Amino acid sequence: MEMRHLRLVRTLAVEGTLTAAGKKLFLSQSALSHQLREIEDELGVQLFQRANKRMVLTAAGQRVLSSADVVLEEIKDVRQDILRMSNGETGTLRVAACRCAGFHWLPTVLKPFMKSYPGVEVCIDTAPSHDPIGLLVANSIDIAIVNFKDEHQGVTYLKLFDDQMVVVAKSDHPWANREHVSARDFSGDHLITYDLPFEEIEFNRKVLVPAGVEPASLTRVPTTDAIIELVKAGIGVAVLNLWSIQPYLESEDLATVPLKKNGFSRSWYAAVNDDHRKPPCIARFIGFLANSQN
Repeated sequence: MEMRHLRLVRTLAVEGTLTAAGKKLFLSQSALSHQLREIEDELGVQLFQRANKRMVLTAAGQRVLSSADVVLEEIKDVRQDILRMSNGETGTLRVAACRCAGFHWLPTVLKPFMKSYPGVEVCIDTAPSHDPIGLLVANSIDIAIVNFKDEHQGVTYLKLFDDQMVVVAKSDHPWANREHVSARDFSGDHLITYDLPFEEIEFNRKVLVPAGVEPASLTRVPTTDAIIELVKAGIGVAVLNLWSIQPYLESEDLATVPLKKNGFSRSWYAAVNDDHRKPPCIARFIGFLANSQN
């Protein structure tokens, strides 16, 4: 029994004649008669009988029709669901960020996105990732939010915005009221930073190393929360992007100081796999994310 047989039974039951059913199915009367014989021979029963020039379902035909209605409607629903998924109207959007990104932007982005794509579930990997691009390449996520660009074949980096880096210190730290902090100042203080190789941290690579400066001492911790808590405790100072520490700036225990006389910024990117079949919801989410800083 094939789909065409089920369509024939349902259409013939509604239309009542092979001629009318043929017009609905765009088949000749002889082709429909042949299909009807196929299914009746397979089942070994008669599905229709003639009554007053109409084709009327037998009891066996009624049983086949009840299943045809269920199966054909389910197939229709499957096709519609797949179409909505391919158009990005339903499904799951998976997002991860590097460990220094934070997620304070989430409500600002999710509210308009969910309004535009109510059928798309956004799954945020809140566990700090040291390799979000690796997750992207492995197709474990759809968008990686990062502040660097690696040479990965098949990955596109879409610029989101530039973000100012600032020194974060306890409010009673000697630097708290300074106009700015220079690279050489770090040679006399304890630096709290992410648990990454020294050269992978942009501040170290682009500010300290060119100046030939090493911090007096160093503590590495895994998350922004941990860095902030150590700074508030007076353990040392940190250099963080202004974007990621917005939720913490209401604390009276913290002070932010510009880094370098002219400031220091870095860029944020949304990394996606090179796939021209990406659903439109990915581009829309990235657009909302880029506008979240405006």
